[in-house]
Parts: sequence; C-alpha cells; structure tokens
Amino acid sequence: MTHNYQELIIGQRGHVALVKLNRPDKLNSWGGHMSDELSHYLTSLNSGAYDTRAIVLTGEGRAFSAGGDVTGFPSADPSRAARPWHAPHSHLHLVNAMRHCDIPIIGAINGYAVGMGWSIALACDLRIAASDAIFQVAQTKRGIVADAGLSYFLPRAVGTQRALELMFTGRRVTAPEALDMGTLLEVVSPDELLPRALQLAETIAAGPPLSAAGHKRLVYMIEDDDLSRVQNMTDMIVDKLFYTEDGAEGVRSFVERREPVFTGN
Repeated sequence: MTHNYQELIIGQRGHVALVKLNRPDKLNSWGGHMSDELSHYLTSLNSGAYDTRAIVLTGEGRAFSAGGDVTGFPSADPSRAARPWHAPHSHLHLVNAMRHCDIPIIGAINGYAVGMGWSIALACDLRIAASDAIFQVAQTKRGIVADAGLSYFLPRAVGTQRALELMFTGRRVTAPEALDMGTLLEVVSPDELLPRALQLAETIAAGPPLSAAGHKRLVYMIEDDDLSRVQNMTDMIVDKLFYTEDGAEGVRSFVERREPVFTGN
C-alpha cells in the first residue's frame, strides 16, 4: 500500500493488516482526515489480489475512539445559524466502506468506544474488547441523536428496548455488560487484546478469502438498504439538532466539564 496516511498507522503481518486510528491526543475522536483515510484504505482493498485477508482495527493510545471531535461541531460556533441540509458526512461513507469491504474486520476495542466510536466498533464484523473498555451513546449528552449508523446497529445488537434505554440515558456500559448484551465476541485483559485479535485474524486469513468475501456480502445484503435510509435520515436530524440551544448546551457542558442542562429549545 503506497498511499501515505496521516491519521492511520497501518502495519502488515503476512495476510493480516493491523490498522490503528492515530489521533491519540484527541482520543482518536473523528475529525481531521481520519474518516476519509480509513474509507480510502478499506475501499482500496477490494481491488487488490487478497494480499490482505483480515484486518484488525484498533486505536493508538488510550482509546479506540472517543466519538466525534466536539470542537468541530457546528454548535461549538457561537455565530451558528441554521442552514439547508447538505451532502452526507464522511462518516456515512466510512460505515458503508466497512460493510462493503470484502476483507473481514476485527475490532480490537481498547479504552473508550463512545458515540461514533461505538458505531464504528459495531460496524466491524467481529469485536473483541479489553476488560477496561467503555461504551456509550455519548450523542445523548451532546443534545443530538445516535449517528454514524449507531441508531441502526445498536437495536440489532441488543434489542429495541435495551437500545432505547441506552439512547435515552446515555449511560456508560462496561465491557462485561457489553459482552452480556451480545455486542462483543470476547472480553480479554488489556495486555491480551492485540495478541488475541491478531490470533483470530490469522485464523481467518488462513482460510479462503473469496469465501469470506461471499459471506460478508450474503449476510449484509438484506440490511444495506435499511442502513442507508437510517443514515440519511439521521444526518438530517443531526443537522437540525446541531443548531438548537440544546445542541449548543451539549457542547458547552462538554467544554466546561459538567452535566448538560437541556431545555427542549
């Protein structure tokens, strides 16, 4: 792979790629070029000769991903004003790229996987988490809704009632609870996370790559239309909520390190 990525670290171990989200100073929050770079990388693999047959996706530093970079939210701008709906955000393309990538993706979830970080984790085909990992629908605390496909993935992983409880409350979920809910394949100690994920990736990579690609396409083909509709509607709702007073309060409370006080305006 000759492309130079600024916010990804990509290592190759035989037929296994180890991909690290690389904004550790921001706890790998989604801003800058990270989403576009990961989309580009995953899409490029479909035109290859299956030199890569399994991917381990993890975060550099203390977190898998702490969600969207709040400092880049429109409601962080005090001069914000409502504007018309625009083209889908790049994270929508990323979720689609993950689902359409023919290569199995194993999420090795370290530290925080909150907000969009939880959605990207759920967009992985398989998930192993460190025992100290934390999951959360953090968008609730920012006065918006679960975006980046999270409102689609979470109910299918844990059931409608539990998903709504997590969305309504925005409470944190520990790795053992996430395992009990069915969102994780395994929970291991932090020291064992990458070795176990790489071991599983190597097992998959030793198998037939065309079969793995076929299984991904078969499993996801029925869901693709529903996912796209949810993403498009979510994007429009999030755009509206960014420009509300509650949206601004969500950002202010984060910056000021306090609980938000929402008014419904």
